[in-house]
Amino acid sequence: MTSRTTYFTYLVFFFALIQGITSGLSPAQETPKTDLGIYWEITPDPDELSEKLAEYEQLGVSFIEIQHPVNSSILDAISAYPFNVLIRFDKQFLLVEEIKNNKGQFVQDYQKLILEYAEFENVVAYGLYSFSQSFDEGFIAEFNFIENELESITSREFYEITSSNFNGLDFSITQIVSDSVPENSSSFLLSKNYSRNDLHLVGDIFKEQPVLFFIEANWLDQAISDYPVLNESLIDYKTSGSFILPLPLKTPSESEFNWPVFVFVLIWISLGIHIRVSGTYGPLIFRYFTGHRFFVDDVMRYRERSLVSGTFLLFQHAAFTGLVTYILAKLLISPKGLEALYHFLPQTAFFGQNYFSVFVIGMLISLLAQIIGLIWLYLPSKSMTHFSQALNLYSWIFHIDFVLVSIMLILLLSGGSGTLIMILGVLFFINWLIGFLLTSFDSSKYLVQKRLNYIFYTFGLHTVVNILLLVLILSNDYLIDMIELFFVL
Repeated sequence: MTSRTTYFTYLVFFFALIQGITSGLSPAQETPKTDLGIYWEITPDPDELSEKLAEYEQLGVSFIEIQHPVNSSILDAISAYPFNVLIRFDKQFLLVEEIKNNKGQFVQDYQKLILEYAEFENVVAYGLYSFSQSFDEGFIAEFNFIENELESITSREFYEITSSNFNGLDFSITQIVSDSVPENSSSFLLSKNYSRNDLHLVGDIFKEQPVLFFIEANWLDQAISDYPVLNESLIDYKTSGSFILPLPLKTPSESEFNWPVFVFVLIWISLGIHIRVSGTYGPLIFRYFTGHRFFVDDVMRYRERSLVSGTFLLFQHAAFTGLVTYILAKLLISPKGLEALYHFLPQTAFFGQNYFSVFVIGMLISLLAQIIGLIWLYLPSKSMTHFSQALNLYSWIFHIDFVLVSIMLILLLSGGSGTLIMILGVLFFINWLIGFLLTSFDSSKYLVQKRLNYIFYTFGLHTVVNILLLVLILSNDYLIDMIELFFVL
């Protein structure tokens, strides 16, 4: 990024100086160290606009950030007040490869957007992108070309919205969506569903003394309506430079329906019902692990022919796969990373942009993969004359899922070791692959001839396909950038 004097930074300090002078000449008064801003995702109704702007001026608001597009009448109304305006463009979740391959188009798009606001003097900065791959040096290097081109048509500052302390432009604003203040950030945006407990978060933010603190307009309206003392504290901060807010007692968060535990319990109940109804099922589980050769012989000689046990295990494994996918996503992907996932894969948001949809994705992929795997094992085999044979040989190893997933869920709910959770998650998928391998080897022993051919067409090709899929993913820069964005945000 080209080095230049940051006009925006000077403007922030200038406003702080003016507020210090106009707040009075008393030596006891201090200049506020943090400039307050308002973020409008949706602008107010025209009838309420003047009233809102007057309220913000009284609160000591210096900056207003507005989501593009902004009606010119809104900007004209704002110009009557001493506010500086930041315009946030609607580009988010940008990737290195996307920038690299479309630099010219990005320049044209940004130039058109910037020129729309060129005549409004109170516009001081443009938000070029939000929650993008600016943590990657390659992204910054590629975006420098775009930034240099835009500097030729405007002297205004460029900024980004991030979820952490990333800064690929002149400055960044870190959006707070949790109940803690991100470290090493100089500007914040509080944008979340209002809760009275958030007032403690506001106090923590002012203690950090950031250069800028933006508050989402709807949150502020709800907070002042629910706790009017906040309004007085903000007005006092404007004149005294000290933010003093008598904080209410924290209240327990409303408990949400714990669907992962509900699903987990249902799976265990289905196991108990199956053991209760089928008198031979319990002893056969013990036999599978302690006398595996005899279990295989019973299945291949069609003495154990039930489809019920294998079908139960097929669906239980699918549900467990969904839970493992959820657990790993909950551990590794933030809500903003999840939003990025559904930005690129909107069709997968079956039940909205949430973690439950991740569970459903994992479950459906597991069901599809198991069906393909069973057909793959059954069709080339001349030793298996009934589909239930392939089903029982393939699925019984999934009893290990009950142990692995139980430990994973307990660790997640108790705040246990993330590393151990990931190790168990890897073991879960390795166990799944071993199920395919064992079925291939076990059933091949009952072939009179071409045993090695069967092993090659099943386990051999299965391994080759998995390796090829992994290579394709790792060699696709766009996919790697996308996955990296999910985990870093």
